[in-house]
Amino acid sequence: MRTAYLAARVLPDADTLIRDGAVVVEGERILWVGASGEAPIADERIDLGDATLMPGLVNAHSHLDLTHLRGSVPFEGEFAKWAERIMHGRKKPGMAEAARNGIREALARGTTTFGDIVDPRGFAEIVEVFRETGARGRLFVEAIGFRPEAADEIFDAVWDLVEMRALPETVSTGVSPHAPYSVSRPLLERAVAVADGHGRPLAVHLAETLEELAFLRHAIGPLRELLKRVGADDPSYVPDGSAGAFLKRLDLTRAPLLLVHGNYLRPREVPAGAFVVYCPTAHAFFGHPEHPVVELLEEGVRVALGSDSAASGATVDLLSETEHLARARPDVSGKAVFRMATEWGARALGFDAGVLRAGALADLAAFAGASGHEILGRADARCVLTVVHGRVLHRVDPTAPLGETAKLPTVA
Repeated sequence: MRTAYLAARVLPDADTLIRDGAVVVEGERILWVGASGEAPIADERIDLGDATLMPGLVNAHSHLDLTHLRGSVPFEGEFAKWAERIMHGRKKPGMAEAARNGIREALARGTTTFGDIVDPRGFAEIVEVFRETGARGRLFVEAIGFRPEAADEIFDAVWDLVEMRALPETVSTGVSPHAPYSVSRPLLERAVAVADGHGRPLAVHLAETLEELAFLRHAIGPLRELLKRVGADDPSYVPDGSAGAFLKRLDLTRAPLLLVHGNYLRPREVPAGAFVVYCPTAHAFFGHPEHPVVELLEEGVRVALGSDSAASGATVDLLSETEHLARARPDVSGKAVFRMATEWGARALGFDAGVLRAGALADLAAFAGASGHEILGRADARCVLTVVHGRVLHRVDPTAPLGETAKLPTVA
């Protein structure tokens, strides 16, 4: 089946604009991109009119299994106390249904792909949520355990989920040694070795809070006290001294490395080839000083965008993140935001998507009400089409003032 999507504007990447353009999709891949008058014959033509067609948005860091905690865990100034409340709240019922609704909300706003951190205990439920919604996902199975003696048992359970389970065609896996304060050295070494050996992306929370920096420098502070409180401390732990020193343990040569948050990262600390994932609304939720995103970009670091969780923001849709970013950081150009929300997110997750070109995965989004590469920062941008893996998962009438959502196709 070959489908041609026509639009007044096509943005294949952050540097290109095609007026009166078309994207032709065959199966799950893009067949052709160019001027609509030159498009090859297709079985179906979908004319989006005065809309802007572009790559689907990539949420490079989410915690979908916390969506049921939306708005229920306020931050009161200490990250460790907030994290402890999240640990208890994670056990409440309703996780899968909330995650499903969160993905569907995001699909309706143009997000096609998630880099989702998954608790091993909820892995099967999250996989089923992706199967039902049809979204694309890189599921980073979370490895947590600060006691060295538990490293083998923990990682064996993680690896069983990463490598040994049957998955939907839109879902792949990765590894996430959670953070410097929650992963023992042996567990981190195993995660790094296996991720690199198998080419699996690895995501780690790093330089997220001042509390984490205190832990890295001196092994003290609220996060160390949290470990003691929950019976997970390692009395023999010797701190690395800095985020940069910790990063030397993440010696990846084949697998993408995602440094999540990076609120206190310096560009010179970021290893060559690594991605930093900036979560604008979570950054604001916790009241951090200005994120070093501009300095990172100026030094050539590739920055992707994420939402973190609905517990630290309102949604898991990336359009909301770009809108917040445009308001909070006008010093980040529209083209930079476009690339962060598409190409670099896809590359960080290891997917052949994020740009519109022949051979790439057919993950598309179209917006009415705004145009040009600044579209993602515009409050009037309204998603009228979302396509994942060549399947239409969201569509509205772009000519209607408010639009009427079409019946979503059944996802096999």
